[in-house]
Order: sequence, then C-alpha cells, then structure tokens
Amino acid sequence: MEKKLSIIIKATQDYIRHFGDFEKSNAIVLNIFFDTISDVYIPLLRMVSRLEEDGVPGSFGLVLPPLLCNLFADSDIQNMYIMNLEKRIALGHKELERVENEHIKENIHETIAKYELLKKDFIERYNRDLISAFIECMKKGRIELLGTCGTDLFLPHYADLKEIVSAQIESGLHAYRQFFGTVPDGFWLPAFGYMNGVEKLIKAYGYSYTVLDARSVLFSENCPESGIFYPVRTENSLVVLPRDSRLPSQINGENGIAKNQVYRNENRDIGYDLTPVQLEPVIEIGSVRYATGYKYWNRCFEDSDKAVYNRKNALEQARTDAEKFVSEKLALLEEAAENLPSNDYVSYICAFESDELFRNWNESVQWLENVFRSAAEKNLPVVSGNQLIDKQYSLTKFTPYYSAGIGDGYGENLLSSKNCWMIRHTRKACERMIDLADRFPNDTGLKTRLLNLGAKELMLAQSMHLAKTIDNSLYPNLAERRFRDSINAFTAVFDSLGSNTVSTEWLTTMEMQDSIFPWMNYRIFSKKH
Repeated sequence: MEKKLSIIIKATQDYIRHFGDFEKSNAIVLNIFFDTISDVYIPLLRMVSRLEEDGVPGSFGLVLPPLLCNLFADSDIQNMYIMNLEKRIALGHKELERVENEHIKENIHETIAKYELLKKDFIERYNRDLISAFIECMKKGRIELLGTCGTDLFLPHYADLKEIVSAQIESGLHAYRQFFGTVPDGFWLPAFGYMNGVEKLIKAYGYSYTVLDARSVLFSENCPESGIFYPVRTENSLVVLPRDSRLPSQINGENGIAKNQVYRNENRDIGYDLTPVQLEPVIEIGSVRYATGYKYWNRCFEDSDKAVYNRKNALEQARTDAEKFVSEKLALLEEAAENLPSNDYVSYICAFESDELFRNWNESVQWLENVFRSAAEKNLPVVSGNQLIDKQYSLTKFTPYYSAGIGDGYGENLLSSKNCWMIRHTRKACERMIDLADRFPNDTGLKTRLLNLGAKELMLAQSMHLAKTIDNSLYPNLAERRFRDSINAFTAVFDSLGSNTVSTEWLTTMEMQDSIFPWMNYRIFSKKH
C-alpha cells in the first residue's frame, strides 16, 4: 500500500495600517511583518527553486490570506521593506565596529550578507512582486494555493449567522481570484474551527476539500475506520483531510524539534540589549524596542562561547531533525497500512499555522527543505491536498465533531477573561450589517461607499488574530486599539446612515487608511433565503 505525506501551511497575517502617524505607532508589527518576508516567504520561494533545480519531487499547500496579499501588493510596503533592509545592513556595519568577539563577528557578517542578498533578490529576482513569484510556483505544480476567509474569522462564534459566514467565504474567494486569477480546490478553515453546517457553505462556493483537526474526525459519532490516515467526506461530499493534533507540540512543545539548543535563540536580540544610540538607524531614539535581526546566541542559555550561535551546526541539526521526522512519519504510515482497512494508500497530513512552524525557529525553512529531500530518498511522496481528492464521491461519509486547532482544541482562548468583551461588539455589528444590507439594497454614491467601508471594518474587527494577541499578551494594546478603531468606524457608518448625514472628509480618510478589498460589495451580507 502506498504511503503519502501531505504538507499544508497557512500564513498568518493581520492588517497593518502603515502610513503617516501609523508607520511609527505600528512599528513593532510592521517590523514583525518584514521579518516574515525575510525569514519565511522569500526563503520558501528559494527553497522551491532549489528543490526544482536538484530534481527533488514534491509539492505542498500554501494559504496566503487576502490581508497578506494586500500588503504584498502595496507599493508603500514594498518600499518600506527595502528601507528596512538598508537600515539593518547599516546597523550591521556599526556592530562590526562595536563587537570584539570573533565568533560573534562571523554572525554579523552572515547577517549583513543575508540582508544584502534579500534586498537584491526582492528587487531583481522577484521584481518586488512576491505574489507573482508564488503564482509561478503554482503553475509549475510545486505549490497549491488554497483559499480561506476574507479575514481570520473563527466561524463557530457565528454559527447562527450564516450571512456572516457566507460573506467571509465569498470575500475570500473573490480576493483569491483577484490575486491569483484562478479558482482554488481547497479551503482553509481559520484555526480549523468547525461547526455543524459550515461544510454546506464551503461546498456552495465551489471548494472540493478542507482540512480539519483530528478531533473532528476521531470524536465523531460515525468515526471512519481509517482514522486520520485517509481522506473522508461530509454528507454533501466535501472532502476532509484530517491533520494530526499533536503536530504543534512535536515542533514547539517542551521537547519539540525547534527547542534544540543548537538552534538560534530568537528571543535574544540586540534590539532589547543595546542603548538607543547603538540601535540607530533601525530603531529611532525614543521609539519602542523591537527585534533588529541581529541575534548572536543559541538556546543553551550559557554565558560563554558555547552559547554563540553557529549557523553551520544549526543547519546540520535541521537536516538530522528532518530525517528523523520523515522516518517517524514513514514508520507511522507503515503501521497504519498494516492495521487499517485496505485502501489504495495511507496519508499523513502535516497542516500548520505558520506561527506553529516558523515563529521562534529561524531554521524552520531549512528543516522543511530537508523534509522534502529526506522523503525523496525514502521514496515517500510529498503531495499537496488536491492530489488526495481524486475519489471525492466514493470516500467514506461521516459527520464532523465540533472542534478547533487552538486552545485545548475548542478555541476557548478566543473567549478568555482577557478578550471575551470583544465578541459582543462584533456580533452586534454583524446583526447591524445584515440589516443595513437589506435596508439599502440598491443605493449608490456616498451611501454605497459608506456601506462598503462598514463591511470592511466589520471584517477587520472579526479577525481572531486580535483576540489571540490580547489573550497571549504579546501586543495587547496594539490589538485592542486596532479592534476599537474598526468597531468605532463601523458604528460611525451605522449612525451616519441612520441620520442620513456623512462627512465626506472622514469617509475618504477611512477609505485610505483601510484600503483592503477595493472591490468590496456590501450586498454579500444580505440575508440568505
């Protein structure tokens, strides 16, 4: 029986206002976004090119959500990213003058070279257009791009408001067509959040499959005999690929792969250690502190030369860890093939939110590349999700169980004592948006602009990324401010329509600030009969 490994990665990104006063106030989250370009997205593109050049087979699924694509396509963001690289290069040359330790100087030289090559590739190799680069990978069959919601809405919180769920799915599909020019097969449920009936809405928009947490399959009343090792389908024949719930802890758990001492310590950056003068020009004097990319230490937490990061050793460890990971999954698939009902193959779904794989693990892309190489050596095909759905209408039917891939499996961290106040605002705004869409079905001019702005602001406020950030206390003040800005903007739209007055100056300013979804049509929130 054939064994197959499937890898699907969901990029995580919330919207960032990034011009005028927002550039300075949102410097932390902008810097994190630039880090992901440097450490995740461009390295993934390079990885695909290397695998293709070396004739290593395999493909993987990738979810680039609309808000991320919007930032990728923004010329201001592109220019700011280049400036960010130039500032980091300049800081590196200052560091060479400050640092005396020769091992640390090697790290500085490597980091400067990294940023110089990133700048060159971004401008010359990718022509500042990362979306087109990913499209090219898709055309070559190396990447399958999946669709998702317009923003990261946790669907179970709106199970009784099908207009809201439909609007999110529809806006995500429209964005996908705008950015990638085609129709996706797979749909990514944000945080694997499943509730009864969502499969009908997903299938109605033409999707063929989705990914669910293993709990949705294993805890169902009619659990399939194949468990999580073979695709199944819902009553309306939407294919479900079950992902192993243990994956995040295997990567980032207490004894996870990413915790090896040889890997770079992502929490120890000179941005938190040096004086403001020493950190110029990356961090302005008087600004908040954030990571600069200059990190000289590994995870052994000692004050000696043993603690200095050695990239060569780290990459060798990434290769060893990848080989071990593939061997473990192959052994698991062989055991499944022996003990489960006879099928044409058994599969193992590695589906990650990007934070689970890439955050706090500098060598993660190198590890992933070695997974492909090791799998090829062991004759284990690595396939994308759409290569597992050819028998869509003959798979075993089942009824999924409510679950999620965050918290303890049910998304409870999105309604914690820190953030539970948010849901009453978003749900009230949802009810009002549905009402507005029905009250103004054929309006034009300023009213249409107001209604479209209200639709955008509601979708931004619904992003569960804000609730997660508040719950984990990462940047709670920034997240709360963003949430309140969107809710207040929606309320202003609602009040303006009620009083039949509008400030065109305010409306134009808000449209410039939140320039996402330029094609937005508020009528997607109309009641479904």
